[in-house]
Amino acid sequence: MSKRITLHEALDILKKANSLILVSHVSPDGDTLGSTLALAEGLKQTGKKVTIMVDDEIASTYSFMPGIGEYVHPKKGQSYEADLLVIVDSSSLDRIGIVEECVKAPILNIDHHVSNNEFADYIWLDASAAATGEMMFALLKEMQIEITLAMSICLYVAIATDCGFFKYSNTTAASMRAAAELLERGVEPNVISDFLEMKSRTNIELLCKILNTLTFDENGRIGIIEISNEDYNKEIDTDSFISYPRYVMGVEVAVMFKAVEPKKTRVSMRSRWIDVSKIALAFNGGGHKKAAGCTIEEELEEAKKQLLIKIKEEMRAIK
Repeated sequence: MSKRITLHEALDILKKANSLILVSHVSPDGDTLGSTLALAEGLKQTGKKVTIMVDDEIASTYSFMPGIGEYVHPKKGQSYEADLLVIVDSSSLDRIGIVEECVKAPILNIDHHVSNNEFADYIWLDASAAATGEMMFALLKEMQIEITLAMSICLYVAIATDCGFFKYSNTTAASMRAAAELLERGVEPNVISDFLEMKSRTNIELLCKILNTLTFDENGRIGIIEISNEDYNKEIDTDSFISYPRYVMGVEVAVMFKAVEPKKTRVSMRSRWIDVSKIALAFNGGGHKKAAGCTIEEELEEAKKQLLIKIKEEMRAIK
């Protein structure tokens, strides 16, 4: 049974462990990467043995982040020893891939998703935080260690990306205060933005192709784009593509279907008002009210059919 804990209780659990494995979720974004990297550096300062893991490829967009090259990709059938497994920015156990099978240790989950299914032994959950990076910044300050420029960069990436560079409705005064403090520590937001927003020619060519798949449903209230298995390239960051159907006037829910493998479709949803985290939960996914995702073990067309039924049901239920 999962036990809800506070920041200070999470800190005590971290202090008691000598060797730790920190894991970021699959399809890693700026929040899970930045939060994990910053915590890893902080724990190393206290003499801990720390390994960081992710069971997925990391988009080249994040290659500038300090420490990103230290990530270990777990191998199926291999076991990894640790006193504590820390799962960062993940609302469910299936979001860590095969790490679940490879590491047998007590689990501490640090997360901000309202849809969290409380799978861990210990969970520090703050659904009011715009990003797990906000929580991690508070934790690191309590550790009374040096928050280096490298850590500050990682924390800024975590917060800024989950807030859509402070454009999304989840942005709070606390988000802005945390970002301001990180700037005071030397972070240059224009440099970070350049790294994150600069796209390769291959990325833009793929975006052009994917925009040609744009369709609408429910009288234009749902905007849909698709990435076929043929077009899917795990080394290209496609997370930002979901923004484009969302920009269309009249679209209330934007959906991106990504055929990552035969019979495996990843789904991203963005909403203006309906709670897409409830829809994601129906497929063992999760997220936030206005931004959520899931993985459906079906071909893209079947996954699309199943998900659109749920979205329409939710829309009609709260008309």
